[in-house]
Amino acid sequence: MAAKTSQAPLALEFNAHGAAKGWRANEHLVDALPYVDSVPPELKPHVEALIEEEKRRSTKLPSDYLREMPSVRAPKFDDHPVLKTEYERVRNKEPLAPLDAVRYRLEPPPQARRGDVGAWRAAADNGAAQLEHQHLRILNQELLLKYGDKAWRAQVALDEAAVKGLEAQLAALRKETDALNRERKLQQHAAGSELSKLERQYLSQVRKNADIERACDRLEAAVGAMEAELDGHIRADTGAAAAAAEAAEAAEGQQGAGTGGDAEPTGDGKPAAAADGNGDTDMADGPAAGAEGAAANGTHAPEAES
Repeated sequence: MAAKTSQAPLALEFNAHGAAKGWRANEHLVDALPYVDSVPPELKPHVEALIEEEKRRSTKLPSDYLREMPSVRAPKFDDHPVLKTEYERVRNKEPLAPLDAVRYRLEPPPQARRGDVGAWRAAADNGAAQLEHQHLRILNQELLLKYGDKAWRAQVALDEAAVKGLEAQLAALRKETDALNRERKLQQHAAGSELSKLERQYLSQVRKNADIERACDRLEAAVGAMEAELDGHIRADTGAAAAAAEAAEAAEGQQGAGTGGDAEPTGDGKPAAAADGNGDTDMADGPAAGAEGAAANGTHAPEAES
């Protein structure tokens, strides 16, 4: 059973250039099919050269890639003066102040202030503070020895639960990503098959149109040759008919000049034969006489219509 794919586009939005919304509204949309399109090995150097040329012509620098991003909201430290001071220090790139280790040393007043009561009181206060600090360390050690293993196991259990939750989220995201990529791959393969089919149909139609065009050219050439041949026959027939008509007129003219008038009819009602200069008689009885006259003049008489 074929896998069902949704009709919603899974790549980029099919928006016109400049119609996309967001902080990259002016970027060109990509309509490639990475699961279908492949770069032949012989074209890979050319593609890499085009990429390098585009990088050289680009005005963007790696250092200002955040310029396209929206500005970060300014932090507010109204209720946190310490954080505000540290933020200003980091923004001004100032080094962190070193830790004051004087209070961790148990020293008497300097030799020049050995007679100063205030100096001795400050030294005594420092010693009392360090003694209290050591007392707190001892208490923490005792608490650690008494409850440390339980607290450690509890913390490990919490960490394991957090890790399992994150692993479950990661597995779910990977599953969704794989499903999305699989669906995109199926859609792109389907689109690639359809594009290949349409390309084959286009090439087939182009070849058929070329064959039809060549056949039309051959037919036009044949029709032109036949028209030329027909024109030749028509001109030949027209010339022959004109020559026959002229020959018939010439024969009639010679016949009328030889007789000097109309021939008297004979006893059977037919016109008498006219005698020529040699004493021979020509029969002037219809088409036969015309044919004989045309033959005598070297021409052909036109055929009688049926």
